[in-house]
Amino acid sequence: MRANWYHFLKAMKTWDIPKLLPLLRECGEIALEYYADPPIELKADQSIVTAADQAIEARLAAEFDRPDKGSYLIGEETVTSRSETYIQNALTGTAWIVDPIDGTAPYSAHLPAWGISVALMEKGIIKAGAIYLPPQNDCLFTDHDRVRRCADMRGNGKLEDFSFKFHPLTPDGIISISQHSAKHAVFTMSNQVFAWSGCVASFYNLFIGKILAYVASLNLWDIAGSLAILQHSAMVVRSQTGNYLSDRIDNDLFDLKPGSPNRWKLRGFAIAAPDDATIDFILNRSSLPKS
Repeated sequence: MRANWYHFLKAMKTWDIPKLLPLLRECGEIALEYYADPPIELKADQSIVTAADQAIEARLAAEFDRPDKGSYLIGEETVTSRSETYIQNALTGTAWIVDPIDGTAPYSAHLPAWGISVALMEKGIIKAGAIYLPPQNDCLFTDHDRVRRCADMRGNGKLEDFSFKFHPLTPDGIISISQHSAKHAVFTMSNQVFAWSGCVASFYNLFIGKILAYVASLNLWDIAGSLAILQHSAMVVRSQTGNYLSDRIDNDLFDLKPGSPNRWKLRGFAIAAPDDATIDFILNRSSLPKS
């Protein structure tokens, strides 16, 4: 049975780990309740949304969407319903960027390549983030100047410091790609290429050294939680145009223009890898469209 959520109703405006981890655990329980056979709808862009996406975002909105308290929510399922005043207040104030289920397609097919992403942004700077993967029962989150891990989230919730482990540049290194990459890019390297359709799962496997690199066209909510974690690693994330991603969210890296059909999208493809040499290796053996 899920915990009663009313004790969370005081708006969370700071990165409060003792409150955040139970909240993420509750969201994971919602996802797992629907996991066997989630009700599915098609959105206007023909991507799918499940009842779990909607229920989790509603739960997160109950916690974070408190404009009367100066707390705003940028979420995949609700951002299009926000007024421009609300969005500008979110971009210049305190905002929580959430993806209730990143990897909805694998989730709907009962494949374990999905997770929940939450990030705290203040004045356009990502300050903290977490990714929780219910199938792996594992959560990574930032804690001031380090990354920590909550293993066995649904059990004892063991907290420990997290150590990044990166895959070396070898022919057996797997490259994860997004669906847009799979449909519009060409890869000629000998390495295995997986189209997992999940940013959170891809970054998680990058962080633990299971895959070599990730190539994707991304929305802000896809990457926000992982981007916070990346700031504490030696990993490099670079767009095909040469721009490096940092904790700053601005119009140079993301299309934030009101009314743009690509609003919230990263400009161009991003390649995440242990180092620039790996990114150059991928760029020299692939053909990526400009967006």
